[in-house]
Amino acid sequence: MKKNMSDKFPNVPPKVHRAVLDALDTLDAMDAPLIAFDAQDNSEMIAMFETSETAKQPRPRLKQKTENEKENNDMFKNRKNKYAAAAIIGAAVLAAGSITGYAALKYLTPSQVAIEFKDNKLAKAFEGENAIFINETQKYDDYTISLLGVASGTDISDYISSDAALGDKTMYAVLTMEKTDGAPMPDTSSDEYGLFTFFASPYIQGLAPKDFNIYTLGTGYSEFVKDGVQYRLLEFDDITIFADRTIYIGVSEGTAYDVSAYIFDETTGEISKNPDYSGINALFTLPIDKSCADEKAAQECIDKINAKMHPSESDKPARQPEMTDEQQELHTFMNQVTGENIGEYLERVESTVQTLTPDKDNYLEYSWELESGAGGNERLLLDWIDIAPGETVLLGWSSSGGTIEGLCVPTLTDNGDGTYTFAAYVYGQD
Repeated sequence: MKKNMSDKFPNVPPKVHRAVLDALDTLDAMDAPLIAFDAQDNSEMIAMFETSETAKQPRPRLKQKTENEKENNDMFKNRKNKYAAAAIIGAAVLAAGSITGYAALKYLTPSQVAIEFKDNKLAKAFEGENAIFINETQKYDDYTISLLGVASGTDISDYISSDAALGDKTMYAVLTMEKTDGAPMPDTSSDEYGLFTFFASPYIQGLAPKDFNIYTLGTGYSEFVKDGVQYRLLEFDDITIFADRTIYIGVSEGTAYDVSAYIFDETTGEISKNPDYSGINALFTLPIDKSCADEKAAQECIDKINAKMHPSESDKPARQPEMTDEQQELHTFMNQVTGENIGEYLERVESTVQTLTPDKDNYLEYSWELESGAGGNERLLLDWIDIAPGETVLLGWSSSGGTIEGLCVPTLTDNGDGTYTFAAYVYGQD
């Protein structure tokens, strides 16, 4: 049905195409003839709903037919169907909004997403003048990604990130991730949640995306799943200061920037999708008003990030003093200790031994304490640990007094069955 309708109406504006086709489906279900809407006679219909003022006018009431008008019955029916269709299509366009009808009707609005997070300030910001509605959808074999909109400003959220300073301007973006085949996304409380990960980030023309992304430009994200759709709220620095450049929002697979998903042209600074990439590499462009650009603030932001990533010699910590003989002996001793042979050099403290199961976010939580008072209350992300089934790794080491006698080494063993064993080792426990 929709393919045929697309062929019949090549002049329908792309911004209302989805709404038009859905309305035509409605007419088709009503068995309404579409004689008046061939490719040669749709200009009047399009003109009727291209402007909201025309579409908002009340539909004219059709007069009753008299006996003298019965001979014009066929022409009257065609006119009636034409205005009925225009009214239905006009209503569909108005409901869809002036951007992309499909996304606007299918998903929660950015303001509604903020309400889900109980963030009333942000909900109002998404309804304000500094909000931009994108409603663009990009489909891939397994997943469909949409950017609904962005909002920016000072003090526009009920929550302040620990990484943000009071008075800083912040930008928020609302994205959706869903399965292309219509199957629901796993709820955040289910075991399947997080098995497939998305890396969503802002990018800026001229700045290498491997360096300038959500990790350096942002403060993180929150998300939830509703009606099978996964909504993600990104929070990052107000990058409208870069409005004289192209600003992007990208979504790819994994937990970090994938250099193979996009192409960064070092000459022009443009970022584009890699056409040879087989996975998700959605890329949206933000229509930011160029007058928002602030060259001085932008350069300060660049310098600040570069300084963190590439500290100069003067910014590096002062050189540590020379090690004492005891400290040197300790380091020499630890250089020979591994997860495989630790039992040959140190003794396990049985009171610290515990079997752990990671939570849904792949974190291990545990507490331990020695008689000396050393210990900790830890929350360890397994993604940071390079460990194989059956392997034991050292989680660092410390020494009371900087001597071998005060040595303590926490370890983690992968049991191969989804559980892990934590144990602390010390020197000469007798």
